[in-house]
Amino acid sequence: MKKDFTLDGDDIGVKAVDETANNAKTETIEPSPLSKPENAVVAFPENTTNTRNADFGPFYGQGFDDITAACQCTLEKLITESANTNGKSLSLTTIVGYWNVGFRFFAPFLSLLHAASGERLTMADLNAETIKRFIQHLRNEPIEYGSQKGHFTKTKSLLVASHRFGFWPEVDMKTVWPANPFPNSNKRRKGQKALSKNEKRFLIKALRTEMERIVAHSEPLNSYDLTVCVVSIALSTGMNPAPILELTTDCVQPHPLKSNLRLLVSFKRRGNATHVVALRKSEEVSEMASVHLYAADAIDLIVTRNASTRAEFGDQNRLLVYKGTRGKYAGKPCRLTAAHLHYIIKLLVDQHQLQTDDGKPLMLNVTRLRQTLLNRVWEMSGQDPLITARTGRHTVQTGNAHYWEAPPEAETNMRFLGEARVQELLSKPNIIASDRTPVASCQDVRRGHRSPKNGEPCQDYLGCFRCKSFVVTGDDLYRLFSFYWAALRNYDTFGGKRWTKYLKQVIRLIDEEIAPSFDATLVADQREKAKGQPHPFWRDLSMARMAI
Repeated sequence: MKKDFTLDGDDIGVKAVDETANNAKTETIEPSPLSKPENAVVAFPENTTNTRNADFGPFYGQGFDDITAACQCTLEKLITESANTNGKSLSLTTIVGYWNVGFRFFAPFLSLLHAASGERLTMADLNAETIKRFIQHLRNEPIEYGSQKGHFTKTKSLLVASHRFGFWPEVDMKTVWPANPFPNSNKRRKGQKALSKNEKRFLIKALRTEMERIVAHSEPLNSYDLTVCVVSIALSTGMNPAPILELTTDCVQPHPLKSNLRLLVSFKRRGNATHVVALRKSEEVSEMASVHLYAADAIDLIVTRNASTRAEFGDQNRLLVYKGTRGKYAGKPCRLTAAHLHYIIKLLVDQHQLQTDDGKPLMLNVTRLRQTLLNRVWEMSGQDPLITARTGRHTVQTGNAHYWEAPPEAETNMRFLGEARVQELLSKPNIIASDRTPVASCQDVRRGHRSPKNGEPCQDYLGCFRCKSFVVTGDDLYRLFSFYWAALRNYDTFGGKRWTKYLKQVIRLIDEEIAPSFDATLVADQREKAKGQPHPFWRDLSMARMAI
C-alpha cells in the first residue's frame, strides 16, 4: 500500500491508495526501526537558558515513535559531543533550541500527519514532500514570519544531525531541503533601536546609584546585583548576551601596553566564520575588547564577592553565579540565565522608572545596549565603517545591515534646498557645462554652499539635495534618474538601515519635489532611459558609500 499525502486548504489530508484493488486491505504493521528508550528524559547540563531537561515521554505512542526516538538519541549524542569538545561543536544553548524551538513544534505536525494517514510514521517518511508540507504547516500557524523560520531552521538542524549520526540514512540531503523557504526574514524583522541620549543618560544615572549601593556592602551579590553589573559591562563593551553570560573568572587580563586599560577576553564560537579582533590561544578563538577600568572593576567585584558561592557550584570557573532564593533553588548556587537576566532588567527599569523620550516604559535588553555603543562609535568616528566594525567585532557588511544608523535628525533635516530650473541657462552654457555633477548641476562646485572651499571641487553627492547651490535642469534628469534607479536597485548591498536614513528621503525628494517641476513627458522619457541604460557613474552605489 502506498501513502499518498495531500493538502486540503489549511488541513493535512492523507489517503491510502491500494494499487491493486479498489477495496482497502489490512496492512501488517512492521516493528519500528527505533524503539522507545527506557528513559525518555534528556538532561541538559548548566547553560544560559532555564531549560534543564527535555521530556520526550508525551510524544511516544502518538504514531511517530521512530522519529521521536531518533530525535531523542540525536540530542543525547549532541550533548555528549558538546561536552567532549568543551562547547566547540555546538553550545548547549543551541542544542536546547533544537528541543524548545525545533522538535516541540515539529511534533504537532507529525501528529496531524499520523492522524490523517492512520499509519505509523518512520524516518523514511520524512522526504522532500513531507518537508514541503511542514513548511506549509508553519506558514498556516498564527506566528510571526521570523518565528516560522526559526522553527524550521532548528528542526532542520536537528534532522541534519540525525542524518549525521545514522538515524536517517535513507534521505538524500541535497534534495530533501528546499532552498531558502523563508526569504527576506531579516528585512521583515525589526532590529533593536539604540537608546537616545536622554535614555542613555538616565540609565547611566540609575546604574551609578546601584553600583554605589553594591560597593558599600560586602555580602555576595544576588541575581539583581549581578544583573546591574552585566548591564554596566554591556553598556561599556557592546558585547552580545551569550558571551557575557559565559564569562569566566579570568576574563579580565592586563593590557600589554596601557596601564589604565585592561583586556576583556571572551570566547566566541563563530570567530572562525566572522571578522573579529581575535587572540588565538590554545587553538581557541577569543575576542578582545579594551575595557575602561570601571567595567573591569565590576568584574573584579563579582570575582571577589561571589567566590564562596562559586566554590559550591559545579563549574567554579563560571563568573556569573549567585545563590537562588526561591523554590527548589533556594540557597543553592545558580548560573545567571538569559531568561532571568531579562526578568531582572525589567525590575531595574521599574525600580528607577526609566522611560523613553515620549514617556513610555523603557524597553531594555543587552542587544539594545550593544546597538547603542556601536552607534556612538559610528558617530564619534565620523561614520568610519572600519573602526566601528572592529569595535563590534563583525564585518562591515553586517554593520551596514544591522547596526549603524544615521543620527535621528538626518531624516528630519532632509529637504530640498536647491532649485529646479525648467528653462535651460542658455546665457551661461559654460557654467552649466563645467559645473555639472554626477547627480545634476551646481552653481559653483568649488565655492558653493556645501563645497570644501579649499579650491577642490565638492564631492558630497548626497549632500546636493540639501545644498542651496544645487541646480536641476531638464538636461540633468538623465543623471538624476540614473542615481534614482541605482538607489532602488542597491537596497541590500547598501545596508538597509543606512538606505532608509540616507536614500529613502532622497527618493522622496526626487519624486515629490523635483520631478513635478518638469514636463511629465520629459520626466517619463528620462526615467525610462536611465532605468534601461544608466549613466556609467551610477551603475552601482560605490561613490555614494564614499560620500557617506
